[in-house]
Amino acid sequence: MREDILDKVLKVLNTNLENTEITFEQTEDDLSALGMDSILFIRVIVALEEAFDIEIPDEKAAEIKTVQDIVDYIKANA
Repeated sequence: MREDILDKVLKVLNTNLENTEITFEQTEDDLSALGMDSILFIRVIVALEEAFDIEIPDEKAAEIKTVQDIVDYIKANA
């Protein structure tokens, strides 16, 4: 289950990121270090909400710093 969520999260991220691709090995890296700015982050949050049919409240989105944070939130709330 975790791998399926991770695969889907990486697909959403890589579809929205330009000039870079996040891999399985980078799940603990800070999203800003991977090329994520605030505008892109909002676009990714919306895409994740659609892909997983969930809502990520703004206060929870503010706590997301890594790909693993996204996976953990989805696992707990999907």
